[in-house]
Amino acid sequence: LTNVANSRTFNVTFGGAQVKLIASDVGRFEREAWVESVVIAPAERYVVDVRFEEPGTTLIANSIQAINHFRGEFYPHVDTLSIVTVSTETAAPDISDSFYSLRVHDEIAAELEPYRPHLNREPDYELEATVRVQDLPTPIVLAMEADTLFFPPMEWNDAMPVMNWLSTGDQVTWILKDRDTGAENNDIDWNFKVGDLVKIRIFNSPDSFHPMNHPIHIHGQRFLVTSMDGTENQNLVWKDTAIVPVGSSMDLLVEMSNPGEWMLHCHIAEHLSAGMMFSFTVQGQ
Repeated sequence: LTNVANSRTFNVTFGGAQVKLIASDVGRFEREAWVESVVIAPAERYVVDVRFEEPGTTLIANSIQAINHFRGEFYPHVDTLSIVTVSTETAAPDISDSFYSLRVHDEIAAELEPYRPHLNREPDYELEATVRVQDLPTPIVLAMEADTLFFPPMEWNDAMPVMNWLSTGDQVTWILKDRDTGAENNDIDWNFKVGDLVKIRIFNSPDSFHPMNHPIHIHGQRFLVTSMDGTENQNLVWKDTAIVPVGSSMDLLVEMSNPGEWMLHCHIAEHLSAGMMFSFTVQGQ
């Protein structure tokens, strides 16, 4: 699964079929796991094994709990992504025994062993995700008064395209702020050396004009999501993109292995084009 949308986060379901989570952006999980769905933000990738046991048609769908901000109501919403047709023929060879076994990848755990002493250390850098607005059209201001009465950790609905259509980059600046220096976006100046292990904490402010989730993408390097809101990640996987829900703090351990000048940014295209990015440098040995 690869999410190539510009802003939409999907909750991918497989019509009740059994789903086994195998890998993400840059490698396999330490342990395979059963999941009911896969939440996938722009630029994220996941590998899953799915077993369709009954003949007929099955929907692969985006199944979400949408919210009507003006009426204060949640409601189920399903969009069909694709249709799987399962024949009556029995698959050959029969690999069901392998499917129903959840593998533990000892080699992945061994590869991660040198990084474990760094998982719980304090962050080297802290970023805050927020937004600054000015001179917005009146319809947007009125809509936001209702929109922000309640904000879920994840924004699934389609309000964003309308807001983007009615506003411009001159009126809206999406921000990554270095909480130590106060520098924002392209004014942030980070420099590293090949081999550095850098702990970054990203806080998604719930107090911004429009709180919403942000998929954070780092070019040229890989990272481990070590914890979310202080809860340690028990099943590590190498990634290059991870989503930060509203009001949450996510800790990343980034391995600086690739020399050059690279970008860290939100992978919602409208946020990127409205400033939510900066470059950092990794110097060769």
